[in-house]
Amino acid sequence: MLSIRSLLIAFTLIFLFFMLAFTTYILSPISIGSARDIKILPGDGVGKIGQILEEENLIRSSYAFKFYTFFRGASSQLKPGRYIVSPSLNMSEIVRLLVDGPADIEVLIHEGKTLKEVDSQFASLGLIDAGSLASYDVEALKQKYPFLERVKTLEGFLFPDTYRFSTDSTTEDIVKKLLDNFQYKAGSAFSFETSEEDKDWYNDLILASLIEREVPFSEDRRIVAGIIKKRLDVGMGLQIDATVIYAKCNGVFENCPRLTPDDFLIQSPYNTYRYQGLPPAPIANPGLDAILAARNPQNTKYWYYLSDPETKNTIFAATLAEHNRNKARYLR
Repeated sequence: MLSIRSLLIAFTLIFLFFMLAFTTYILSPISIGSARDIKILPGDGVGKIGQILEEENLIRSSYAFKFYTFFRGASSQLKPGRYIVSPSLNMSEIVRLLVDGPADIEVLIHEGKTLKEVDSQFASLGLIDAGSLASYDVEALKQKYPFLERVKTLEGFLFPDTYRFSTDSTTEDIVKKLLDNFQYKAGSAFSFETSEEDKDWYNDLILASLIEREVPFSEDRRIVAGIIKKRLDVGMGLQIDATVIYAKCNGVFENCPRLTPDDFLIQSPYNTYRYQGLPPAPIANPGLDAILAARNPQNTKYWYYLSDPETKNTIFAATLAEHNRNKARYLR
């Protein structure tokens, strides 16, 4: 027969086995589903944080979370903020995440992206609610940013660059950071301090957005800027395809279908085939290269241009007849 000592050892081993299995189960990840967006407020204790995590199906037990953080000595080290938490993290990894604090999110805005496209980009990262950037009230910004006095939209002012935002940034925080960078990076080109003497700077921002969307290579941009300004001076239609695309797809270039003949008849102030002059606002967010081209146009003999669909090179022409020959050659 087994001795009492042997029975105690057996029961102890069985108990330890079940405790290990239970602990492993409690601490292990729940699923591999989509990440959860959670917010820990200042003053939230470990019990409250555990409840939030359990309600979001990120841990199995708030009591186990409370015990585990106490055991790790981390109960007083959990930092408030907004977190994007994957349910594939185990409890140890979640505690480490909360001890380290919210990580910044890096965002790269590419040249030529539109306000709505940037809005979608930020929303996909969980930084804003979809539409909140595109619909942001510009009037509320004009006291801090006087250069917005004449404008009704943030289109053109989201300067292409790499940004870092904390996960608890508000839409207002994001907008102000973008505008501060625009003012810093583009201010030297536009001389906002003397804007009364430089009333054309907004028109040049609009022009820069056209160049950004139309002309991929830097060496061609000043020439195109000169062509557009000459056409404006003599009242000649601009006939820029990018403005029609902007009108057709409501401010979104990504995945916009190819233009059809009917599209050039669209009733929109952005359609430069129907209406003379510049569109009422930028059609994208231009980078510094396009801005400098708009500010420093090159005077040439050319009045027309087109883009070779294969090479993306800009093909120039001095006369309509030459332009028509280029169209027959490159756009067939």
